Amino acid sequence: MIRRFYAGLGSLLLAILRGILWVLLGILKLVLALAKIFLLMFGLVARLFLAFVRAGTP
Repeated sequence: MIRRFYAGLGSLLLAILRGILWVLLGILKLVLALAKIFLLMFGLVARLFLAFVRAGTP
């Protein structure tokens, strides 16, 4: 009887841990996607800036 209780409790804790890890991985994926977009936009602005600087120098 007590063995079944601990088995059920273990599976419940494992399911909660899996859910927490799933959420953390989703947050990490979102942060990395935002960083990727930020770096792409930064590269675009840097290219435009360098193009204007090159056009302005003799």
